Amino acid sequence: MEFSPRRGDNVSPSDPGPVAFTAKLDVCDSYPKHSGVLKFTTVVVNEGDSYSPDTGIFTCPVEGLYHFTIHVSVYGRGQCAIFKNGEKVVSLYHTSLPDKCSQVASVSSVVKLSKNDQVWVNLWGCDRNDIFASVDNDTVFVGVRLS
Repeated sequence: MEFSPRRGDNVSPSDPGPVAFTAKLDVCDSYPKHSGVLKFTTVVVNEGDSYSPDTGIFTCPVEGLYHFTIHVSVYGRGQCAIFKNGEKVVSLYHTSLPDKCSQVASVSSVVKLSKNDQVWVNLWGCDRNDIFASVDNDTVFVGVRLS
């Protein structure tokens, strides 16, 4: 029997293979009181090893189109954005004030990246973020290479 490769089976040596990550906010990092990078330290998947839980930054290993998503649990007000190389790509602002109940907010975007471009979740509004994680509610940052 002769092997006939399916589409995607003939990966070139220069192709790093799949690039994808899912990282969760740790419970102890809930209700951040700073602006700047939000670190998602609990890594669920990190194919390609391009997401750093130490810095909270994804560094692009190969150019292409990538899809990023922020999915946050909010108890009050949540303010964050997906940043690429220091520039805002898309932002999320969610509030359940004055009722202050737990809700979920999400934002995502497809982004064209070059090798070594960096992407992260950025907070703004010190002392004004009610983004949280718990045993029952995950706050996640997800990225995947599309092509």
